[in-house]
Amino acid sequence: MTANRMSRRGFLQLSAAGAAGALLAACAGQPAAAPAAEESGDTMAEEPAEIRLSHWWGEQHNHWLPIVEEKTNVTVAQEIYPWGEYLTKVLTQVAGGVAPDIIQLDQSHNADFFPKNIFVPYNDFLEASDLDMTKWNVDPALEVGYNGDILALSLFTMQGRSVYLNLDLVREAGYPEDELPLYGRDNFDTWHWDDFVAFLQAVTIQASDGTYEQYGYAGAIRDATSLAYQMASYSADLVDDPWAFAETEALLDSDAAISAAHDIVDLTVVHGVAPTLEAQQGVEGGLFRAGLAAATISWTNQTYLVAELPFELGFMHMPFVDRRVHGGGANHWCVNKASELIPQAQQAALIQTTDYEVGQALVDLAATISAYDPAYYLDTLPEGDLGVITRIMLARLAGMSDCDYCTEDVNMFNRAGFGRSGRFLQDTVRSELEKVLIGEKSVEQAMQDADAAIDAEIARA
Repeated sequence: MTANRMSRRGFLQLSAAGAAGALLAACAGQPAAAPAAEESGDTMAEEPAEIRLSHWWGEQHNHWLPIVEEKTNVTVAQEIYPWGEYLTKVLTQVAGGVAPDIIQLDQSHNADFFPKNIFVPYNDFLEASDLDMTKWNVDPALEVGYNGDILALSLFTMQGRSVYLNLDLVREAGYPEDELPLYGRDNFDTWHWDDFVAFLQAVTIQASDGTYEQYGYAGAIRDATSLAYQMASYSADLVDDPWAFAETEALLDSDAAISAAHDIVDLTVVHGVAPTLEAQQGVEGGLFRAGLAAATISWTNQTYLVAELPFELGFMHMPFVDRRVHGGGANHWCVNKASELIPQAQQAALIQTTDYEVGQALVDLAATISAYDPAYYLDTLPEGDLGVITRIMLARLAGMSDCDYCTEDVNMFNRAGFGRSGRFLQDTVRSELEKVLIGEKSVEQAMQDADAAIDAEIARA
């Protein structure tokens, strides 16, 4: 490994390439020939057909859908909706009997669909395809399964979460830069949460009147995903069955949940290194983008970096408490049971998720690794900053990491293990943690109240 910091020039190059979609042949070397076993079988539809696909990815699918169409004789008509409107839109289409043939979902959407008999299981189709099922990064029966049925095919290996650093602010605060656990250094991925808090305290600057010149951390944390990641580091989950939608109770009143909640909200209410809810309002793009905070935690892919930033960036892995963590559950393609073109839709989904040419396009465009046979792409990762971000994403995954100790005792958990009442759980957690942030409740009371409310909803459901 080599130590890495993203230069402003490198960032601008990355942003421009991402915006233009021009990375498709420039960022990586040519892959080795795809394994012959994956090229066998007739993937072409007998007659040309057009299927509908819904997603929220903007124009990105344009870079690999032509490959899918060429190999299947199926034309894919895209229906693109904004992320914030997507779930409601698709549920409305399903209820009205006008949903697309293929529906792209995020792991957090599954509870709204999987238990409701909306999708065609892939089990028989996959068995007939002779696909080597051992090459999936996570067993589909677990990651996208329900009651023994495989209801989706995952598009990529789920990203991790990492810390993005404004190195200009780190220097301004006088923090010793050589102590940062940046990718490539001997101390990479060794910071515990307490180390991170101490760093944030060191880079937070307040004026004599108490106003902030710069924050250590960019926002008041109160979302269920952040809580889930922090709980996972204590080997705990939000509910007692986070994968199968068969939960019987929430676990938010556990010692681990309360400790995890303290970890994240105490950045604001105890340590004073993150803003209050009021202080972070009205800052366009957030405090990190505005150059007012030294650090933020986000997904380990370059899609976070979509605008020109007038400062130098650095990258480190997400700090942990007891165990390193990596969340499973990505985006995936599901086939609508009401479709009149089920075989064609299944074949298009299979090519999109397992074909090596499609997978290489995904790597080259977004530094994102296919969920199928991810190890195949390791020698084709981009060089430079984009490659570093990708390698941080893979650092805790055995067989894909270039950091042996980073893969030890990693808790692989469902990063969207919210249960059948997932949206209710997320809304409840946010509401209760906000009450802590504004001083209405203690962490203990908020978590107990959240637990009771979610238990009641589970019983009702």
